[in-house]
Amino acid sequence: MRFSKVAAAVFLYLTAGLSGMAQPSAPVRVLVHPGTELLQIIHLLSDTAQVAESTYNADVLRHFAPHRRHPAVLAARHLSRAISCDYPVRLSWAFYNFPDLKLATMQPEHMDGYEQEMPLAEVQAYFRQCLQFARDTRFTEFYQAHASQHALWVREFEAGMNQQKLLETIDRFYRLPRQKPVALTLGVLNCGSYAMSDMRGINPKLPNQHTILVSYHQLMLSRDTLTRAPHFHSAIQTSQLVWHELGHTYLTAVFARHQSEINQLAYLAQQDPRAKQWSEVRGGWSNFLNENVAQAVTNLLKLQAGTTIRADAFAPHDFYIYSAELAELIERQYHQGARYKNFDEYFPVLLREFAKKHPATAAK
Repeated sequence: MRFSKVAAAVFLYLTAGLSGMAQPSAPVRVLVHPGTELLQIIHLLSDTAQVAESTYNADVLRHFAPHRRHPAVLAARHLSRAISCDYPVRLSWAFYNFPDLKLATMQPEHMDGYEQEMPLAEVQAYFRQCLQFARDTRFTEFYQAHASQHALWVREFEAGMNQQKLLETIDRFYRLPRQKPVALTLGVLNCGSYAMSDMRGINPKLPNQHTILVSYHQLMLSRDTLTRAPHFHSAIQTSQLVWHELGHTYLTAVFARHQSEINQLAYLAQQDPRAKQWSEVRGGWSNFLNENVAQAVTNLLKLQAGTTIRADAFAPHDFYIYSAELAELIERQYHQGARYKNFDEYFPVLLREFAKKHPATAAK
């Protein structure tokens, strides 16, 4: 009995200790998502979409050219919103259950304003045609035939991340766990990168995750051509894409905990015409401030890594209009010392210092 009581006491002590420890970060995986590939193949065939160039395009055309008149391809040419590097590709995780692809019913909630880009019913109808395209054109066969190439891209990109210590560096900066799994999707045809912080609206049938699409075009810094085989080698641009987009996985929880303080600064979106313009584009003041903080941190990490110079790290930017001054505050108050346990503890200080630089002006 005595041993049992001691053992129970030790167990409770250890359990309490473990519960008080910081939670481990959610995992990060790199992949080529079939839903994204499906949409981009259709967009390439439509002759109206922006796609990155490589010898992979020739593979696509060799297999799919006979289907240029497929209803999905024709529909892509007549959507109410022009196809771009961003939309509707960012909704491609609505396709799931590969190789027997299925299509989720998307919900307007949790879509960060992107449900307003195009009527969701129109997107859903278009995606049904895309799903039929996959079945009519042996898309699964094509995707599986390129499995070894996909695996090579993933290995190359992972090697670059490890070589540059991208994950370790950003973890050490924020000193916070990632709350959601992260899927880094390699888009060989995509001409721009993006991130979706919430998957619940796109596909309620999948576990929620933070999804980042890494564009081959952006890694190549516009040097992609039809004669170049696609590779996802390490590049200077990799740190910008990973650190900025991954930064949102930490900042989402930080912003949620400090939303009231953030809302108190919303007057800036009214008294600063630039902030008003970009806040509307980005779906609100909080989202726009999040973008600026993420870029400020990214610039500091790039400066620390030696992939940018100080003049560029603190240079004005047309979109990230506050990133330079935020970077100066973060560098002086947080990055250069150990006063704060993590970025969450420091964040209210950053907001107060930022507010001092931008006091509310009396309405005229």
